[in-house]
Amino acid sequence: MNDLMRFQRLAAVTTILTVLGYFSSATLLAAAMNYNFNLEAFLGALISIGSRGANLLRWGMLLDVFGSYLLLAPLALHLWNWLKPRSPNLVTLYTLCGLAHMIIGAMGAIVLSAVLPPLINDYAQASAPQRENLQVVFNSFLNAVYRGLWNPLEVLLLGIWLVGLGPWIQRERPALGVVTRVLGLSALLDAVGRFLNVETLFIVGIGGFFLLFPVWLLWWGIDLLRQPASAKDFGKG
Repeated sequence: MNDLMRFQRLAAVTTILTVLGYFSSATLLAAAMNYNFNLEAFLGALISIGSRGANLLRWGMLLDVFGSYLLLAPLALHLWNWLKPRSPNLVTLYTLCGLAHMIIGAMGAIVLSAVLPPLINDYAQASAPQRENLQVVFNSFLNAVYRGLWNPLEVLLLGIWLVGLGPWIQRERPALGVVTRVLGLSALLDAVGRFLNVETLFIVGIGGFFLLFPVWLLWWGIDLLRQPASAKDFGKG
């Protein structure tokens, strides 16, 4: 039982750290883009602030690896351990979707942190023909991650994880369960909007996600610190 309590505290701490990493990453990436959030003008915004933009992008993506993805793993495993007595197979399936979301998302961020900054630095010193080639490479990597790995793939897996576990969470933590389900639905709308190329669905989904994600993380972190695990919590059917 002491092991369960220790792991719950670990999940609480890493979840709260995720909030800090999430906001730190968002701040650095916004500064890297010179607060121009038009994806089509992404490279131009980065170039406008020179090598500083490349450094901000690199650190923003590295923080994103942890702030949006890897630090969530203890929470996912805690939820799996807590909820698996209700339905072992389904809870495990949904948890695997959550872990896949974290791995795929982190892979995308780490690839961008390694590839884009050197391209930005090279672009600033390149000739016009070379810039055209660098632009193609830059856009290819950005689209492969942003419109492929991240949206829709990893966000679809996130939605399945949260919508799937939401009903069981809601039975134990009604308000938190509702937020979990709404966050999961936002992620699914994001993914469906990308799959169907329906911009309205995508905007509604990604807007709801960005608003609720830090709230959901902080809520879980506080809840796990305030409500220690007990044997019956992990044994109810």
